[in-house]
Amino acid sequence: MAVSSVDEAKETAAEALGLSLISRGDKPRERGITMVMDQGWPIEFAAGMLDQYGAYLDIAKLWDPHLLQPAKAVRRKIEVYREYDVDVQPGGIFVEMAKAQGRGTEIIKRIADMGFTILEMSSTTSARGDMSEELEQLALARELGLKVIGEVGRKFADGDTTRLTADTLDIPATVHEFQSLLEGGAWKVYWEGHLLREVLGDDPESIHTKAPTGTRQVLEVVAQVGAENIIFEASGLRPRANRQWLQFWLVRLFGPHVNIGNGRIEELANMEALRSGTHPVFGFGSAGNYPAMRALESGETDWWRS
Repeated sequence: MAVSSVDEAKETAAEALGLSLISRGDKPRERGITMVMDQGWPIEFAAGMLDQYGAYLDIAKLWDPHLLQPAKAVRRKIEVYREYDVDVQPGGIFVEMAKAQGRGTEIIKRIADMGFTILEMSSTTSARGDMSEELEQLALARELGLKVIGEVGRKFADGDTTRLTADTLDIPATVHEFQSLLEGGAWKVYWEGHLLREVLGDDPESIHTKAPTGTRQVLEVVAQVGAENIIFEASGLRPRANRQWLQFWLVRLFGPHVNIGNGRIEELANMEALRSGTHPVFGFGSAGNYPAMRALESGETDWWRS
């Protein structure tokens, strides 16, 4: 499939209509990062999405179904993403599987050779204790020219050293892991989405109920680590509505330039509409009622705080 040139300046429909939306800035971005999961879509589908919305996408994570595809197809898909200045990473489970098979160093070299530009250092399934091996692999990845994104938290509370209970953070331990990864050379650090949904909630009722404890804990961690260093995941394994509710809450807390991960490529346009405040989100009362429009009517500058 022929991919159209990305060097050609493209006027958005909003600009053609004379409408002003928030400025997302040019890539490469350091904040307002959007990462989506590609669960194995055909190359033509990914190319079509990029042709329309590539300016808003920073990172594509090729999820584990890609392990079943021909390697040449994966390489070609990486090339397509790179044509739109989108960084590409394999799922964190790729490296975890290799480590379990005694090939943790070898796979980092192969990831670079295949064309990936980002390596995720996660501990989704394996317990994280001494981080020395992980930090050594991080250094190797950087030597090979890869950006490295660490990850804090696990999908399940069992064995998660950053949690005291399913929805209670061990704040010192959490901050320590973030800081260790960043000081070791990680560009950004993912905060595990399943952890966040337990702590923050992922529907309007649970988010509001947990706000005095869950939101407070997250804000305390962010105050010490810096929101710009964190990519907040909203689990791609949860129903779409739950993802959207959590994404909306993250924008409410940290503004439209918050870093959000684990969306899905087919939802990229909706994620961008949430950032611009032009999309309604039900369950949050007037806060979700076309918030950018309400802000215009009231003269509010920061619509996400209204």
